[in-house]
Amino acid sequence: KQWYQRRVRGSFDEQFREYRRRFREAPMADEKAEVFYEYCDFVNERMVEDMSIQTLGINHSSCDERECVSNECPSMEAHLKEVLRLAEVNFFSLLFNNAFLPNGDAQLQKDVMFRQRLNELQVTASLDHPDIQIPARYHREAPWTPAQYHLNLLPAFKSPSGKLSCVISCVFTIFKLLFVGASGLTVLDGTTDESSVPGADDLMPVLIYIIIHCNPPNLLSTIEYINYFLPRNISGQDQYM
Repeated sequence: KQWYQRRVRGSFDEQFREYRRRFREAPMADEKAEVFYEYCDFVNERMVEDMSIQTLGINHSSCDERECVSNECPSMEAHLKEVLRLAEVNFFSLLFNNAFLPNGDAQLQKDVMFRQRLNELQVTASLDHPDIQIPARYHREAPWTPAQYHLNLLPAFKSPSGKLSCVISCVFTIFKLLFVGASGLTVLDGTTDESSVPGADDLMPVLIYIIIHCNPPNLLSTIEYINYFLPRNISGQDQYM
């Protein structure tokens, strides 16, 4: 963090301003995304080249800090990821409005109409609705308020990764609640089986129900925003989502 802040305020300042200018002037979302990816590559390259990274107090938990000069070191890799995360947060904190609603009022109107439609669906979207079909063994955990909490946090984050983290937290919370709802029927009897472990087929109906009843603002724009600007170096559960 200290390295990135010094660079942005110092030698990175001119380049950062240029990337921001190009981003604002790019007419299409995919063109804006390319500018952002170029900026991430720029930060990553400078990070690797700058040997002062070795003096930033990195916790080399799995190697000898005195001998470690490799960017393949697990501690170094974690540090690089954190710097790129900070670069993303800083970039979109200054360019959020331009990135999130590139088509202005027309895009905003689509979000408003979609949210109105979800609001209408709340009246009929019950747990046993034939188009949702949530198994009865999960009903007692409804309406899955802890999972809804994470989706309600979407507007609080400006970076694509931050918004994705809300979705991931929502999904993992759903899985935990589904497991409680299903396993409670068997654990209380002293038995367990594979049927008590929820899978993707159990997740999707509940996720749809939660989205309808949570109805976060600007949902369509949020999905497009994440798809366009999520950093390319993501892996693991983030990439799966």
